[in-house]
Amino acid sequence: MKIAVAVLVLTLSSAAQMTNATLLALDRAFSKATTTEHFDGWIKYMMDYTVIFGPQGYSQIVSGKEQIRTFYQELFSMPNFKMNWKPTSAQILPSGTTGYTRGTFHWIMPNSRCKCVNDWRGTYLAVWEEESPNGKWKLKALFPSVGTNSLSCGCGS
Repeated sequence: MKIAVAVLVLTLSSAAQMTNATLLALDRAFSKATTTEHFDGWIKYMMDYTVIFGPQGYSQIVSGKEQIRTFYQELFSMPNFKMNWKPTSAQILPSGTTGYTRGTFHWIMPNSRCKCVNDWRGTYLAVWEEESPNGKWKLKALFPSVGTNSLSCGCGS
C-alpha cells in the first residue's frame, strides 16, 4: 500500500511540475532530438492523434502518428533535408495538461520536381498535451507559418 501511495504521489508531482519554463525546455529538447536523431528524434514526440498542418497556401494536413510516420520518414530520408527550429516562448493553459510553444523555424527540403531546394523560414505554434496515463507531454498539433520560401536551383538559372 505504501508503495502504491508513493508511486501515486510521484506521478502527480511530476505532472504538476510542468511550467512555462519546462515546456519551453521540452520544445528545445524536441528540436535537439530531431537535429541529432533525425526521424527517430522527431517521431518520439508525436501522439497517436497529432495533427501537423502544412504552411499557409498548402493544403497538406498530416494527422495521426502512422500518417506522420509515413510522410516524414520519406522527408527525413532525402539527402540534404533539414528541419531546425528555435522555441521562443511557452504558455501552460489553466488546465495544467495543455500548453503551447511559439518560435521560428528553418526547413530545407529538396524538390525533385523542379530540381531545386525549398528553403522555408517562418514562425510556428506548437500545441502540447500531457499524454495519459504516463504523464509525458507530447506534440498535439503543429501550425507553421512561412515568412519566406525561396527556391534555390543549382542549375545557375
